[in-house]
Amino acid sequence: MSFDHPYGKPVSVFRTTDNKEVIVEEEELETLFGHPEIQDRKIVIFSTIGAFRGGKSFFLDYCLRFLYAHFPSINNPNKKSQFIFKKNENWMGNKDDPLNGFSWVSGTKRDTTGIIIWSDIFLHTIDTTGEKIAIFVIDTQGLFDTESTPTDNSRIFALGTLISSIQVLNLKNRIQEDQLQYLQFATNYAKFNVEQAGETNENPFQNLTFLIRDWENDEDFAFGIDGGKQYFEEEVLKIKPSQKGELISVRESIRSSFETIECCLLPHPGKHVSRIKEYDGRWSSMDEEFKEELEKIIELLLLPKNMVLKKVNGQELTGMELKDYIMQFFKIFQSDDIPETLTIYELTVESNMNSLIKKCIDDYKKTMYRNRELISNEESIQIMHKNCKDRALELFNKERKMGSIDHEEKFKAKLNSEIDSIFNFFASQNFLSQAVEEEVARQQALLDRETQQRLELEQVQREAERRLVELVENGDIIEDEEHVRQREILEARINAENNRLQAIERQANENHAFTEMLTVAMSAFTLGAPFFPGGVVARLAVTAAGAVILGGISTVANRCTIM
Repeated sequence: MSFDHPYGKPVSVFRTTDNKEVIVEEEELETLFGHPEIQDRKIVIFSTIGAFRGGKSFFLDYCLRFLYAHFPSINNPNKKSQFIFKKNENWMGNKDDPLNGFSWVSGTKRDTTGIIIWSDIFLHTIDTTGEKIAIFVIDTQGLFDTESTPTDNSRIFALGTLISSIQVLNLKNRIQEDQLQYLQFATNYAKFNVEQAGETNENPFQNLTFLIRDWENDEDFAFGIDGGKQYFEEEVLKIKPSQKGELISVRESIRSSFETIECCLLPHPGKHVSRIKEYDGRWSSMDEEFKEELEKIIELLLLPKNMVLKKVNGQELTGMELKDYIMQFFKIFQSDDIPETLTIYELTVESNMNSLIKKCIDDYKKTMYRNRELISNEESIQIMHKNCKDRALELFNKERKMGSIDHEEKFKAKLNSEIDSIFNFFASQNFLSQAVEEEVARQQALLDRETQQRLELEQVQREAERRLVELVENGDIIEDEEHVRQREILEARINAENNRLQAIERQANENHAFTEMLTVAMSAFTLGAPFFPGGVVARLAVTAAGAVILGGISTVANRCTIM
């Protein structure tokens, strides 16, 4: 059940069709993470995953209420953060307001399929640092239903763990052993990651909270986060002498894989909630005890001081970096076969290294561009290249990286190669710049000569007209047939000179426009987009300098994509 929301809607980004085809919505991811207000912000990914018909979408809708009561968003930018003053005590709204947001059902039919992101993204500025962050809310397909295969369960479980910074694992009654084993898929990746990276003190994943619904043993372990912690430590993760090696391994993997693990025990929401077939989520139907515990856990998870930025190997990611990271995993999980741990690890290393290479290349190009005025000859461009390349390699060396020494050497060689390719472009660009400057100078000289000719013709014309008028006025010309004929000849010559003068002016204007076009074209080259208007190409083709420039275009054009 769901009602229209004024600010957002669920957007599917990863789903499985009825014939088991996996669909990745790359355009939706680009729209969400590439939004101008989001792409350069650090990101919080808050997600839920859990058992079919366990109430996770219902839980997320109350999380949305909390977020909208306290944070501005893309579609509600004028909302001021309540945390500047104090927490909004009435964030749950009117007791009879129906829930709206993610779709959910109170019956036995599966509702959420795949991975769904809330389209409206929440915005926050950290008080202590002034850093701007974005908060994404994600819902995932219900697990362990009659329509899900073990492959589906493992795929969704692993993806949710890989992309989240705060993950809520929503379960009913208690934590089952098979549920821990599904989670071990992600912890196997984590363990391999830790060993290969040589960072045994690092937890590859971030915050995980087990949210246990309909908890019945409150006499042994009290409701809430404290009782949950006790239950988790004493009953779930405690290693017992009677346990087999694989059960011990599961628990050790989970402990070593997450920075923080919490557990919260929630009571049953009440008989009114469970018996009303068309229950719409209003909290007036909840038992008071459930409502109070629901408020507590949501506030604990979503208070600004508890927000966790998404990191990969200790590096916080921006919106666009996270989009690329997520796409890498979404595409590999399109396969019918669950990827091996090594495949996921290698994919993560590649994504991390390529992101770093892009950062280093951007630094190289920007430094070369800023100092282009210092380049005057072949020697100076070689010196500039060496200095900028050394700077980029130093940046690569000092940045924290995933992977082994072999990985580092492999991707450092890739960076070297790409920088050299870009340098060849800059070298060609500098050569073309000189050719264009020579052509501009030639056109300017031609324009100067035409201007001088025009001035001389104007002087001859004015002198002839003055002499003709003077002769007529002084009576020196007798208007017989001969003199009329001579005057007509003189006037014809004057008209011819006028026509020639106009032709020279037209040519001068064309040459002036051509010079401007050359300048614009050279600016395009400088910006890394070697494009010449068709008229320029046609004019260049008939000049020696132009032929040089056009020859350079074909050499450089195939390198433009790296710019």
